[in-house]
Amino acid sequence: MPFTPTIAYRVSLAAGLLLLAVVVYSALLPAMTMCGGLDPSYQPIVAFELARSVSDLQAIFGSAPGACRDAVVAQFTYINMADDLLFIPLYGIFLVFFFLASHARHQKLAITGVVLVVLACLADYIENACLFRITQNPDVPSYSLALLPWATGVKWMFLAIPGALAGYILSLRGGWRWIIAGLTIAGAVIVALAMADPASFGRYAASGVTISWAIILIADAIGALRTAPSAQT
Repeated sequence: MPFTPTIAYRVSLAAGLLLLAVVVYSALLPAMTMCGGLDPSYQPIVAFELARSVSDLQAIFGSAPGACRDAVVAQFTYINMADDLLFIPLYGIFLVFFFLASHARHQKLAITGVVLVVLACLADYIENACLFRITQNPDVPSYSLALLPWATGVKWMFLAIPGALAGYILSLRGGWRWIIAGLTIAGAVIVALAMADPASFGRYAASGVTISWAIILIADAIGALRTAPSAQT
């Protein structure tokens, strides 16, 4: 069977639905209890990823070793392992195959999207390696803490920019679809603000990416129902 846009949409859709299941499962788990003064509205794993100083870390891990910190470290270790083994591969497949399905519509943007997503996945693995090392001693500055902003910045922006590219590609048929481009660009702006000022906007970073991922998932569902090899969403 020849590789067609419809097949690519279906692969992306399958990965996207599994990704959604992982997100829903994670949301149903009991909330993590932080040992410091982290704002309860700030998602702990995002706060950890966007930590820039020892004080940021102590808002999560507390100011001294103890049973609370040990429990938080164990939870973050589990989350990072699940991220490495499940979440990163799933979102990588989800996004890459969407752009493969979109190749016929805008070749250069589709290729750019694939490259940026692959780089985002690699940066995510580097980020997780930094997070793992930081949990071993969050009370002192470290090389891993210095590297973390670069890894997280690349990861989040290289997920946000492909989201905006996807929105633009989907809007090429004109009409009301310009709204899609506007929404995904707005999502990318939210992520950019979060990277520029994590203290004020970091808690909204995941929402910025979610906007484009939700739109891509809908586009996948529509494209997966098409049977013509050259069909486009």
